[in-house]
Amino acid sequence: MLRRAAASGVAVLALLVFAGAAHASARQIERFWTPARMAAARPLEMTVGRAGHADVHLGRRPLAATASYSLVPTPETPPFAWNGRLFVVQNGEEGFCSATAIDSPSRRLVLTAGHCVNTGPDGGKPGKWSTDLEFVPGFNLGAAPYGTFALEGTPRALPGWTAEGNPDFDLGAFLVAPNAEGVPLAEAVGGGATIVTDLGRAQRFETFGYPGVTERMRLCVSGSAGQDPVTFGLAGPSTVGIHCRWAPGASGGGWLIDGGQEIDGINAYIEISAKHRTFGPYFSASTVGRLVAGL
Repeated sequence: MLRRAAASGVAVLALLVFAGAAHASARQIERFWTPARMAAARPLEMTVGRAGHADVHLGRRPLAATASYSLVPTPETPPFAWNGRLFVVQNGEEGFCSATAIDSPSRRLVLTAGHCVNTGPDGGKPGKWSTDLEFVPGFNLGAAPYGTFALEGTPRALPGWTAEGNPDFDLGAFLVAPNAEGVPLAEAVGGGATIVTDLGRAQRFETFGYPGVTERMRLCVSGSAGQDPVTFGLAGPSTVGIHCRWAPGASGGGWLIDGGQEIDGINAYIEISAKHRTFGPYFSASTVGRLVAGL
């Protein structure tokens, strides 16, 4: 359980882990995501208003936006290959996010944003789970250099996200089946990122994602841009900012510390009043650590 000082007006939040309902088999998911469906999928977008309210929806396929990211010329080589595009069906609509392969005991773990696996609450009702999740590491111009990795089992998210819509807990994780050649995710991509928690916020990050209509991996390097004051009054550690204006579709893309192998953040949202920055949950043992425990 995580408690903030009473003076901050923050409620106590039990840090359980919620899992989605049963989904289609990995082979059914692979058949579902045809090249045509992948090409037509729309980016998932999340914004956070002044009161900390999160709004999640599938946006249009926008024109390429001017932003602070550069092209990754070799997305098929580690550590770039640990990143990829994540295809999902949310509220019956086909969309995409970004995600990262994680070096875990199962060798099958993918980390992304919570809003990519669950819509978050709506009108007092718990969020709806995304279905047909398929991760494509190193995705490049429609090609899958390591094959595709479909959801196996159920995705996970924290109740702070699924029940409260709190951006401090906007984290999602799931396990994937081996690719069509029978190779587990971490083996296929040459490892995976190592999750680290409870570090100082002043880090230098290489951040990744697939923003907008681009079908090529993008990179933005940034130091910490402070915290989002909007989240100071919410339960949980306040979110962390970077000086990167990631467009919709990059949600869930990983933040590797100083070009290394450790992941210490993800792209989550652009605050309506601070669109020159992107924010993501602070990685702590009680948030991302709890989420991926046992995976």
